[in-house]
Amino acid sequence: MMISKYSFHVLFLILLVSFSFSYAHFRHITPKEIDPKSFNSHSSPLSPSLTSKGSGLLSGSSSSKDSSLFDNLSSSNASGSSKISDSSSVSTNSKGFAFSGSFRGSGSLSGSTNSGASNNKEFNINLKANLSGCFSKVFAFGDSYTDTGNARLIGILKSFVGAVLTRRVSQGGNSNFKLGGRSSNGRMVVDFLCDSLNISTPIPYKAISSDFDFDSNSGVNFAVGGATSLSGDFFVNHKIGHTLMWKGIPLGFQTQIEWFNHFVTRIACKRKTEEECKAEMGKHLIWLGQMGVDDFARVIGSSVSMRWLTDITVNHISKILTTLLDSGGKFVVVQGLPPVGCCPLSKLLTPQSEKDEMGCSLVINRAVMAHNELLQKTLEDFRVRHGTEVTISYADYFNAYKAIMGNLAGFGFSDGSQACCGVGGGLLNFNLHNLCGMTGTTACENPSNHVHWDGLHLTEAMHKQITRLFLHGGYCKPSFDDIISRQRNSGT
Repeated sequence: MMISKYSFHVLFLILLVSFSFSYAHFRHITPKEIDPKSFNSHSSPLSPSLTSKGSGLLSGSSSSKDSSLFDNLSSSNASGSSKISDSSSVSTNSKGFAFSGSFRGSGSLSGSTNSGASNNKEFNINLKANLSGCFSKVFAFGDSYTDTGNARLIGILKSFVGAVLTRRVSQGGNSNFKLGGRSSNGRMVVDFLCDSLNISTPIPYKAISSDFDFDSNSGVNFAVGGATSLSGDFFVNHKIGHTLMWKGIPLGFQTQIEWFNHFVTRIACKRKTEEECKAEMGKHLIWLGQMGVDDFARVIGSSVSMRWLTDITVNHISKILTTLLDSGGKFVVVQGLPPVGCCPLSKLLTPQSEKDEMGCSLVINRAVMAHNELLQKTLEDFRVRHGTEVTISYADYFNAYKAIMGNLAGFGFSDGSQACCGVGGGLLNFNLHNLCGMTGTTACENPSNHVHWDGLHLTEAMHKQITRLFLHGGYCKPSFDDIISRQRNSGT
C-alpha cells in the first residue's frame, strides 16, 4: 500500500512524540520504580573473579559447591568494575538509654533527605503512616554496625573510643540523642528502622536490669561491636591484624546465640509453655544486621583465605537463624555486607595494583560479593525448608550502597571517600595508628555530608539513607512492604 507524503509526515511526528515521552519517563524514573531483581551480585561493577594474595590459609576447607560461587564471579566484565552507577522526640528506658521516636526534621525517615537532596521527592514519604503498629518489638543481632551499647557496657571498647563518644554531640551529633556506644556519629539502621515502626530502639542486652519488663519494652539488641566468626585461639595462633578500636580478643557470634537463649528462657518466656513462647516470638520482627564487616577489615593483608572466611561467617549466620526460627521467629530480615573494600581502612591497606579506579579494594569486594551470593543461596534453602509459615527477607546492602555512591549529591552527600573523624586530611583523612578519638584527631564540621564516619563505620546520614532503601527502595527481597502485608495477614 502506498503511503502519501502527508501521511508519512504525520506518522513521523507521532513516533517522535512517543519516543520523547518514553525518554522523559526513563530519565525521571525513581528508585522505587526500579525492579529490585535487576540488582544482584552479578550486576555489581566489582565483579571479577575472586583472588587472594595470601598463602591460602585453610582455603581447602571450602566445598566445591560453595567455591563455585567465587569462580562464577569471573564471568563479569572486569573492565567496568570501577564504575558505580545508579539509579524529635526521645523515649528513655529504665537504664537511662535514650532511643529514637520521631525525628522529623533531624534526620528521620519521615522527613526529607539530607541537605542538598530536598528535590528527591520520591523519598519524602511518611513511612510511619504505613508501618506504625505493625511490630511492637524488634530483636537485633550483628556487629558494630548494629550494636547500640553492648560493646561499651562489657568494656571491650578502647578508652579513646569512649572519649570520642562523650564529645560527639558537639561535633555534629544530634543534641537530643544519647549515643550509648554506637560506632557512628548518631543513629544507625536499627534506630531508623524502629523510628519508622514508631517504637523505641531495642535495649542493649547488657543493659537489661533485674526489673526488666518484657511486655512494656520494644525488644532487645544482642549485636556487639567487633563480633567475629573467628575463634579466640585463631586470633592468638595466627596473629590476626590490627585490633582497631576493640580490646583483646573479640566475642564470637556464638555469644549472641547464648545471650538470646538465656533471654528467652529467663525473661521473655518465663512461666510460658513452649507453644506459648513460640507464639510470642512469632509476633515480632527479627533483624540480623550484617555480620562479617569487622572480620574482613581485620584480615586485610594477612594470609587468611577470604573464601574460608566467607564460609565460616555464613555458617555462623545459619546457626543464629536456625536458633531464631526454632524459637518461633516468623519474620526475619538478614542484611548482606556492604562493599567493605570501599571504606577508608580498606583503601589504605590495599596495594594500588589491587584497586579499581575508585580506589576500592578489588579483592575485598569480590570476597564480599561471594559472601552475599552464598548468603542468599543459604536463605533460599531456609525458605524452602520452612515454607510459607516463615518470611525471610534479604537486605541488599551492597547494591543499596552502590546506588548512593553513584548519586552522592542526589542523596545529600558531598564526600564519599574521607573519614569524617580522623587525621591527615588528603583523600582518606585516615591513619591506622591514629584512629578517631585519639590525640590529634578531629571530626568534620558537617558529618551529614559524609558517607564514612571513622574509616570503618558509616555516618548517621548514610545509615539513614541505607534504611530508606531497605524499607522503601526495593532493596529487601521480599520487600519490606511484603513483610508488613504478611504480618498483618497472619493475625499475630
